[in-house]
Amino acid sequence: MASALARAPGSSGELRSFPFRPRCAAGDVRAKRAADVPILVPLDLIRPTQVAVGMKAVAAKREKVETRFAKPKKFRAFLEKRPIPAVLGPGDAFYIIDHHHLSLALWQSDVEEAFVRVVGDLSALRRPSFWRVMAETGWVHPFDEAGRKVCLSELPAALHALRPDPFRDLAWSVREEGGFEKSVAPYAEFQWAQHFRERIGVSSVRRTYERALERALRLARAADARHLPGFIGD
Repeated sequence: MASALARAPGSSGELRSFPFRPRCAAGDVRAKRAADVPILVPLDLIRPTQVAVGMKAVAAKREKVETRFAKPKKFRAFLEKRPIPAVLGPGDAFYIIDHHHLSLALWQSDVEEAFVRVVGDLSALRRPSFWRVMAETGWVHPFDEAGRKVCLSELPAALHALRPDPFRDLAWSVREEGGFEKSVAPYAEFQWAQHFRERIGVSSVRRTYERALERALRLARAADARHLPGFIGD
């Protein structure tokens, strides 16, 4: 049986084994995709398609993950209900297009594998063509932790290289407080993060987070946020 093992940098060396089903060989991925069945994939094969995440959201996900360790069957069910959507790319790497926070939380929790749902197969393309299609489809978000666009070559090569963005934290906190609704729009919280970034100083977010959150909640209800996904208003 495949297992989830401790291996994250700085881990305690503790071995955690979960009774997952055997992972798919590379040749089985396409059959699993056709059957719309989640695939068990080593986190080392997962590649991010964004640069930054909110570490508060990662911490919240990590808490949910680790509270389920005592009951392996529930932990497996938890992950199977939350397959990570990914595109199969060159070299049969899995480029995830959502659930970056959950993926990083699993890495930080010393989990070695996760369930992935392949939503596209671009593995036959050369890298330049692969990235062109990813960009045209809206499956990549090449903006750094300061909201600046970066070259695709600057995307993190692994989950642990994702960078902290304080404004992604702020957007997550505002949504948790009911400032806007969860949206299926691509990169919705990035749009909110950028909205706050343009109106609140980064030093305020880092030094007086609660005060910055109060201001962001007011901004989320203001008329000039009406165009953002999940806008509620007053």
